[in-house]
Amino acid sequence: MASVRHTGNVPGLDDELLYPRLSEEKLEGLARKGRRRSFEPGDVLYADGQRDAPFYVIERGLVEFVVHKPGKEILVARADARTFIGDIAVFTGEPTLTACVAAEPTDVIEFDRPGLRSLLGGSPEFGEMVLRTLLARRDWHEGEGYGVPRLIASRNSRRAFEVRDLLERNLLPVRWYDVDTDPDSAAMLEWLHIEPADTPVLVHGATVLRNPSAAQVARDLGLRAEVDGERFDLVVLGAGPAGLAAAVYGGSEGLRTLVVEAWAPGGQAGTSTRIENYLGFPTGISGADLTRKATLQARRFDAVLSSFHRAVELADGPEGLVRIDLDDGQHVLARTVVLATGARWRELRAEGVERFRGAGVYHAAMATDAERCRGEDVIVVGGGNSAGQAAMYLAARARSVRIVVRGPGLAASMSHYLVERIERSRTVEVLTETEVAAIHGNGTVESVVLRDRRDGAEQRVPSTAVFVMIGADPCTEAVAGMLALDEAGYVICGAGATRCAGHLGWPLQDREPHLLETVRPGVFAAGDVRAGAAKRVASAVGDGSLVVRFAHDVLNA
Repeated sequence: MASVRHTGNVPGLDDELLYPRLSEEKLEGLARKGRRRSFEPGDVLYADGQRDAPFYVIERGLVEFVVHKPGKEILVARADARTFIGDIAVFTGEPTLTACVAAEPTDVIEFDRPGLRSLLGGSPEFGEMVLRTLLARRDWHEGEGYGVPRLIASRNSRRAFEVRDLLERNLLPVRWYDVDTDPDSAAMLEWLHIEPADTPVLVHGATVLRNPSAAQVARDLGLRAEVDGERFDLVVLGAGPAGLAAAVYGGSEGLRTLVVEAWAPGGQAGTSTRIENYLGFPTGISGADLTRKATLQARRFDAVLSSFHRAVELADGPEGLVRIDLDDGQHVLARTVVLATGARWRELRAEGVERFRGAGVYHAAMATDAERCRGEDVIVVGGGNSAGQAAMYLAARARSVRIVVRGPGLAASMSHYLVERIERSRTVEVLTETEVAAIHGNGTVESVVLRDRRDGAEQRVPSTAVFVMIGADPCTEAVAGMLALDEAGYVICGAGATRCAGHLGWPLQDREPHLLETVRPGVFAAGDVRAGAAKRVASAVGDGSLVVRFAHDVLNA
């Protein structure tokens, strides 16, 4: 069936934030640095879903931005002379949300992504304006829903949860349509000729993925970088706060930097609903916002970020380099390495957990989770800051939130400001010296059995979701046998490395290890994965920035 064109909510060309106007002098300066090109009506400047789309500055003409959906296309925006086009995807290289088509004869100045980064780096004031506009356009797209991938699935689909988590954690917007409750999902499935039993379905532009795995989505969206056999000055394993800080400072110091992340940028901090004790943000900042800003900073300094990419082994490489083998068969060589793999959430041990993991039992309170909990009863398990932040975030939507804590209270493990806020909340109830004994439901979570640890008494309470935040264990599998670990599995650094003996002892006689250096010279640890870490976002960022200074010392020795 031929596509039918519709017109959406098109923003006005007089919007100064979405369409900043450039002077003739600025256009001439840009033309000397970029490449002039011309397009005829109907020519495609870039397609929807295209990676590494060019950055275009329009000198003359008019272009239109369209979203392609099965059987139709929607005009969502226009742009004319003396402005630039695209959203943040042209800077990051991620897939575009729309296609851009010339509506009349159009002359542009073209920059590829390296050229754009060089342009912005050479003019900080211009760079700030461009990035502000690109981010504003992305926010507008997300708000209107244009070009945003749509996930059609039952709320109890574990596979759909993994896909949604992968997309959201990689800062790609996604809209979830519940096949059980959302009438729009039925209409979309009917148009696609797909039965509800064949969901989940991911629709991105004109592409329809049936029952996709997270690996398939990562592959189709190009989240993994192609870096096989390449050499880097600095390879950072993990993209939590410590890893992203190392990438920003490494890139800004001119080090060729690669960041390899097993799932998505941000780490555990990236799932935090609100970080309120981080310096410089008096009203707090969400983990997703902090991650987005840090990721853009790292990319601005030419760091290569690769998601859904796991390091499986570190070994001695040629010429004194470290060889890092990746889970898809690629390998890279590093002059210095930062291990910033953080820690993974501990699993709740209770009857029924396995049945509902990713389908009612979660380790983070993402926006879509909170919305699905509107007007319902939920449980948060844990007594740390992550649990407190999640409880307050959920409390704004849920009918009730029960915080289940094994200990006698929250004060020993949770920041004072969160404890006070929880105590004032009418929606949140704290159950101390209590544990989850079982989770019950038919397809979805319906109730939870709570056990009093003092007398063993049990009560069954209604709940549609359980958020588990009971601590974490270090992610050190890839370095087992190469680096020294303490009894809990954390990486030993600095002075502790000098006390290690045998084949995992410090090998150099002419110098002591740096503060964050492991028993392997040139291999450092930062953030929650290292022994003695403070396990706070600010301290992890401090580790990531400090470790680059030590890496410089090693590289220049």
